[in-house]
Amino acid sequence: MGKVIFLNVYDRDLNFLGVIDSYSSLRWRRKYFETGEFELSMNKTANNLKLLGKDNIIVRSDLAEEDEAGIIESWKFKDDGKKLTITVYGSFLLSILQRRIIKTRINYRGTCIGGMKKLLTTMRPFKILDIVDNEIVSDNVEFQCTYKNVYDYHEKLSRASNIGAKIVPDLKNKRLKYINYVGKDRTETQKENTRYEFSEDHSNLDSTEYTYSNTGTINDVLVGGTGEDTDRILRTVTKVTSETHDFDIREVFVDAKSESNKDLTTSQYNAILDELGKQKLTDSTTSFEATVHATDYRKYWDLGDIVNIKKEKWNIIEKQRITEVEEVIEKGKHQVIPTFGTPISEKFENESD
Repeated sequence: MGKVIFLNVYDRDLNFLGVIDSYSSLRWRRKYFETGEFELSMNKTANNLKLLGKDNIIVRSDLAEEDEAGIIESWKFKDDGKKLTITVYGSFLLSILQRRIIKTRINYRGTCIGGMKKLLTTMRPFKILDIVDNEIVSDNVEFQCTYKNVYDYHEKLSRASNIGAKIVPDLKNKRLKYINYVGKDRTETQKENTRYEFSEDHSNLDSTEYTYSNTGTINDVLVGGTGEDTDRILRTVTKVTSETHDFDIREVFVDAKSESNKDLTTSQYNAILDELGKQKLTDSTTSFEATVHATDYRKYWDLGDIVNIKKEKWNIIEKQRITEVEEVIEKGKHQVIPTFGTPISEKFENESD
């Protein structure tokens, strides 16, 4: 495993409490669009019990200053008759956004990254949290929201823009920092970043798992606007053609009665309904998961990067984004398991209040 990874523990005001220097296993799962999660197992000791309080913050000794930290949310004791073990579960600090809702109406038009920060500046603030400004370009978006969970809406904007976010501890100043970031393109289509490829030719793929699913595919959308029965305004948005096989046609209805046509022309209102329909169109999905060389992680590739994937035995050659990275440290071994997904931004879907 190399050097020992100690776990420094702080309370939720970032006061240092102590160090966990012995544990049986650590599972540390980072996610690009969502908050990460961790699971920590250890023997019961007086020191460990003292450090495992609710909302205590765990910081790994091997990570850089602006890396994610975990917040303790639950734990479990187990007695097998020989020893008592403790397993601690938690999420990364971005999860504190799950504790807030938007209590006033937000009408927003601007960039996706600006929309993320608008959520944070509108919600009830965390007094310890600072929002870091950074120069990241993102597409424009328009939305209206009230009474939505901040974390859930933030995730929608993250997926629509392909921009990640994290909340990290500033231990020196005892503050938390909200930071946006973008993964690097490491494929042959660019010249700025060092290229990286996961493939059998490079001997950096161990166990692998590939999943394809078309169960969520939608290619024909009927949108219902204002009106009743035969007077209701209906719009169809479709990818279906005369060559589409009957089995491949997947339909869905979108109830858009809450979208008012007041003060709008017919063409303007139809455009709103059509956009709602386009947002529902989805394609088949793929997921690729592999156990890879731990020494390459963070050195040649990282969470959020776009890399080449080649599994010649399965005839798979794709460019995919690293959407998750799980580390498992157990019994002297250090495994790194990335999960890959499409690098294409997801359609932003505004929700009517």
